[in-house]
Amino acid sequence: MPHSYISRVLFSALTAVVSQISMHRFLLAACIMALCFLPITGTALAGEPNSGYQLGRGYALGNTGIRLGGYASMHSEGFGQVPWSFNVSDASLFVTWDNGSKLRFFSELEVEDAISAGQHQGLTASKANFRVERLYLDYLATENLSVRIGKILTPVGQWNLIHADPLVWTSTRPVATDNLFAEHATGLMVQGTVPIGEQSLDYSVYGDYSSTLDPARTEPPFFDNAVGARLRYNVSDNLKIGFSYVDFALQDSRTIRNHLAGLDVAWSHQRFAVNSEIVFRNNDAAVNNNAWQGYIQGVCPLAGQFYAVGRYEFFDQPNRQFGQVGVFGLAYRPRPPLTLKLEYRLGQHNRDLAPNGLYASFSVLF
Repeated sequence: MPHSYISRVLFSALTAVVSQISMHRFLLAACIMALCFLPITGTALAGEPNSGYQLGRGYALGNTGIRLGGYASMHSEGFGQVPWSFNVSDASLFVTWDNGSKLRFFSELEVEDAISAGQHQGLTASKANFRVERLYLDYLATENLSVRIGKILTPVGQWNLIHADPLVWTSTRPVATDNLFAEHATGLMVQGTVPIGEQSLDYSVYGDYSSTLDPARTEPPFFDNAVGARLRYNVSDNLKIGFSYVDFALQDSRTIRNHLAGLDVAWSHQRFAVNSEIVFRNNDAAVNNNAWQGYIQGVCPLAGQFYAVGRYEFFDQPNRQFGQVGVFGLAYRPRPPLTLKLEYRLGQHNRDLAPNGLYASFSVLF
């Protein structure tokens, strides 16, 4: 029986179930659906050993230098300060072109909330939103220097640069990774790597003018214009330390300059990992001009391909309340491109930015 037919049958069954079940049964159904999709995805997408497709690495179009890939994710939440909901939150298509020359191209086109359902709504596609997530052209000037022009992920910290659902450990995103700065920048960036003895230093310097170059944006905050830099010192294969700085104006307050500095650390050993980011932002306004936010997250392997995940977050807020949350979760990665995650988030003064609740997701990197 074709796998596409099986997928349609499962989706139809889910549609019927969603309209009948309560919140806790819905969350359980979402997890069961994800488990059902694991073997289907693994067999249908893995490809033959000698074919042009590899799960997690995309499909190479012959000798053209073009490779197609992407990822998809499903999320559900409930048991907390927000009504339960389910959505196919991301469906992204990657297009890469690299024929061995000095020019390279990359784009990521994304549909958000393609299908959603919730406590106060039936199954719908009315919230679907298309956007260009990334679109840029690279010129490789030397081995240690390249120039990039286009729309990029703002190089602040670690999470924002690897935010794709299959590549991170939790369904929820730390507040500090996008609350104080724009997730995207559009303009020109110079980047590269400088050898330092047996170590190396990655660098990037960029200028943004999103208000002119990317006016059709969907989720604030938005840069009006910005200049920034990021350095990452690769101490070893297991330890990396980064520093970020951005000077920017936001679209809704163009006369105020904001100054953001960030420090991030990533450590790993075998299957253990610890990641942390701290960001500080102030501006030229007379009041409410300072804000600290950050997190520290640990990952510990359990039996098989199961991992325990824990995270602590803190964040200043516009209402001057100091918020903090703890995230306690479980992740299952039967293969690196496939991830099933379940977590509970609980905190104090956190309703607006990181509400309490149970969150689950399933994601696949094509």
